[in-house]
Order: sequence, then C-alpha cells, then structure tokens
Amino acid sequence: MRRKEYDLLVVAMDQRRPVESAENRRTHPSAIQSWTIAGALLCVFLEFAANLSAQTSGDVWSDVLGHPGWNYGGQISGGCTLVQISSPQFLTANRNISNFALSFHVGRVLSHEHGSGWARGTFEWGFSVIPLELFWVLGTHYAGGFEAFGPRWNFTQGRRRVVPFAGLAGGMLFSPHNFPPGDTYQANFTIGVDAGAHLFVRRKQSLDLSGRVYHLSNGFLGPLNPGIPVALQVTFGYSWF
Repeated sequence: MRRKEYDLLVVAMDQRRPVESAENRRTHPSAIQSWTIAGALLCVFLEFAANLSAQTSGDVWSDVLGHPGWNYGGQISGGCTLVQISSPQFLTANRNISNFALSFHVGRVLSHEHGSGWARGTFEWGFSVIPLELFWVLGTHYAGGFEAFGPRWNFTQGRRRVVPFAGLAGGMLFSPHNFPPGDTYQANFTIGVDAGAHLFVRRKQSLDLSGRVYHLSNGFLGPLNPGIPVALQVTFGYSWF
C-alpha cells in the first residue's frame, strides 16, 4: 500500500506542475519579454558603440552636433512604473502600469561648443510628436500627444562616434477616455529627465539610446489625479542631421 500511495502522490505532483508553470507565465509575460528584448538590444548597442569608439578614423562623424543645425528622427519606447500610487480610492492603486510609444522628433542645436573638460558641449532644443502611446493597466488605453519642452545638452568634448546627452522633456498626452481609468481626466501632463547617447553609424546618421524617468499627472483638471508617480522608459531611435 505504501508503494501505491507513493506512486499516486508522484502522479499528482507531475500533473500539478504544468498548471503552476502556466499560471506563472501568465503573471508577467509581457514584462519579462519586454525587458528581455530591451536588454538584448542594449547589449548590441553597447557592443557596437565600443567597437566604433575604438576606431581611429580621421573622419569625425559627430561634428554635426558641434555647431547649430537641425536633426530629425523616429523613436520607439517602452517602460513601466517604478513607484505606484497606493491610496485605495484609485482604481490603479498598487498596480503596475506598462507602456509602449511611437514618436517622431525634430531638434535644433542652438549653440556652438561651450565649456571645458568633460562638460564641454552644445545646447539643443527638441520637439516631439507622439501619434501612439499605449498603456496597460486594467485593460489597454490609447493616448497621443506632443512634447514641446525639450532642452538638452550634448557632451561633445573629445567625441568621435558616441556623443552622450542629458536633458528634460515635458508635454501633454490626450486620451479618448479617462486615463488612468476612473474618475480622472482625458488629458495628462508629462515631465521627465532623460540621458542617453547618439551612436553615429555613418556621417550625419546615428542610432540613439536613452533612458527616462518621468511623472504623469492631470494637474487636478479631473476630480481624481492618481497619475503615474514615477516611471522608467527606455527609448531606441534613429536620427538624421
């Protein structure tokens, strides 16, 4: 009898494992896949950047950022919340909010190089149009908008192929329904701090990678304002100068 009971127990455990595994896969599949893809792309970007930085060609492709001029490009972004709203009066309390965005930007370098040492660089102002931004929390939510506040500093000192930058970004998003869901509002303000780098793959063309920490709020235009307290967004793009 003991042998029979042991065999029944083993069969029951084997039958249970696939169910538990499936449940775990359903818990955070999109988050795991998104961060896996982002990590792989980041590794490729950094490897490519290291190889290009090691080159000693006399042709300085990044000199287009050393003086006034225009640049244009497209970007894809994705991320999730770092800090969640906790008050139980909000539908999104203690829930993760992830997002994906498609945007197009235009920038203008406004100055020649200023400063000294590692901080030497140029001042740029950017404007972005966001035709598509999807948020996932209690369903899928669409938004679109723009970023008109975009000061940026390009660190051009001694740079040949990889030019770091840091800046601010602020704008508005508009949704056909209230976002975040609940008694909120259909428009939200965004403000963030970002940093990244241009990786010049040829003269006047670059791959771009940046990270942004941002905040979203309706500015109390609606009855409730849960917003997104703090979120992280990773962006990949391509620019022409």
